[in-house]
Formats: sequence, structure tokens, C-alpha cells
Amino acid sequence: MPFLRPFAYPLLFLLGLAPWSAALAANNQSGATKPGTVRLFINRAGGGKAMDVSNTLDVPVDVTLRISRRVNVAGVCNGLIRTRVPANSRVRVATLSKRQPGGPIMFKHSFSYVPLFTPEPRQPGSVAGPAYALPWQGGPFRISQGAGGDYSHNTPRGRHAVDIAMPVGTPILAARAGTVVAVRNGQAGRHPDPAGNYVRIRHADGSESAYLHLSRGSVRVGTGQRVKVGTPLGESGNTGRSTGPHLHFVVQKKTGDGMVSVPFRFAQPVESLPNFASREPWDHSMRRSTSSRLTK
Repeated sequence: MPFLRPFAYPLLFLLGLAPWSAALAANNQSGATKPGTVRLFINRAGGGKAMDVSNTLDVPVDVTLRISRRVNVAGVCNGLIRTRVPANSRVRVATLSKRQPGGPIMFKHSFSYVPLFTPEPRQPGSVAGPAYALPWQGGPFRISQGAGGDYSHNTPRGRHAVDIAMPVGTPILAARAGTVVAVRNGQAGRHPDPAGNYVRIRHADGSESAYLHLSRGSVRVGTGQRVKVGTPLGESGNTGRSTGPHLHFVVQKKTGDGMVSVPFRFAQPVESLPNFASREPWDHSMRRSTSSRLTK
């Protein structure tokens, strides 16, 4: 969801379609990683490929790597790899080799991760700052795209966003107190705004939280209105650039380059939320077969 955007090349469900070219892997040859990012590196390893994840966050991350459309590939049983990468570390998550020495290796891959924040800012593996209440009523619901998701959480505005799959009409609540600074309430479909209908709230520290893809006509607050934690904002929907009913939630701060997303923590550990991305049938971010990067 372009309205925000989250962590660089690394993130899960969408990597644009690329040609069957050995040059593609070269995009990941460099071992350098900027602080505060999680990246997947693919390098040549003998006649195959080595896949490393570099995590420069101060918290561990749970990584999901899917390898599909495999041709002459050995080393990944069902093509699904899940592992935890510690804070400030680099881990080899897969080594792909050739089944037949004479032919090339070809595959598509998609990559995502979820930072594991603890609710207490002074505990190891946590992010300091206010704890955000879960911004919905009901559930339990599941994560359909986490931070750094390749489908849409891969730009500075949305890198730390989270998508929660939920039925249309689910009550959406303020996760933190603040002042409403922007709303959209009349969009029926994908256009004109990729965020669809939304509410944006500015908090006392200058940061803003955004609630996207709300149902048309459901927004219950207006610009300038003060809200507290739990104030009803509207109802979840499927408007804007959305491939299935869900809430897109992100926290952003203003910089010289505009609004950028920042890490945040919920009042309960993120890892305690079911990870919807692990369940193929309902993963709205994985529905398009052309959304994974193709590598040779």
C-alpha cells in the first residue's frame, strides 16, 4: 500500500516480475546493509545460490521465504522456509544446489519478516516508546503482511506497516490518543487514492498513525477532533489499492524527505498475533502469481 511505505528490497509479498536472468541475483551481491533494515541477499555459491538474511534492527525478526517455480533446484523440500534471525546479525537461511549439474537453476522467490517487539520498552528485544492498543474490535485476526512485506511494505513511507486481514465492517478504533489531521470517507473502489478511505491521527510527539482501506461512509471522526485510545474511527473495508479486506496500520514521522514509517509496538507482543502470512489460502498479499521475483 503505497500510502505508507516500509524496509528496502527485503520484504515479503511482492517483488516485481523479473526476467530469467543470472544478473538478477547480482542485485544482492553487496554485503552492506543500512542500519535499521532487514534484507535478503542472494549470492552465487559454487554452482548454486546462497540466501542470507541480514537484520540490523535491535530486535529479532521472524523470516518467511518462499521459493516457487523451481527448475533444477535441490536444497528446499517444499519451498517454504521460516526461521528467526537475531538482532544485529546475518544468517544463511538457504543454500540451493543443482539437481542436475548440466542445467541452470531457476526459481521465483518472495520474502517477508515480522519484527518481534516486546511490550516493555526496557526489556531486551523491544522498541522504546508508547505501546499502541490493537486498533480494532473483535477477532482474533491475523497478519496478512508484516513489516517490510514485498507486496507493498517496501518504501520509506510504509516499511514498518502491518496489514491485518479482517471482514469488511470490523470496528476500527484509535490505537493512541491524538488529533485527527486527515480523513477520506467517500471512496468506493480503488481510485483515486490508493489508501482508500482513511483516518490519520497526530500524536503528542509529532508522530502520526494512519488507518487505511476503510469502508465508504463508515468514518466517524472529523479533522481537528481529539480522540482517545479506543475511540471508534470507522469500519474496515477493501477500498484503494487492496487485494482483500484488511486494515493497513502504520506509524509515521515527518522528515526532510517527507513522511517515513517508524517501528512501533503493540500493547501485546507482535509475535502473539497469529501470522496470517503463513496460511496460503487467505493470504491476500500472495494472490498474484506474478508477484514474486524470478531468479536464475
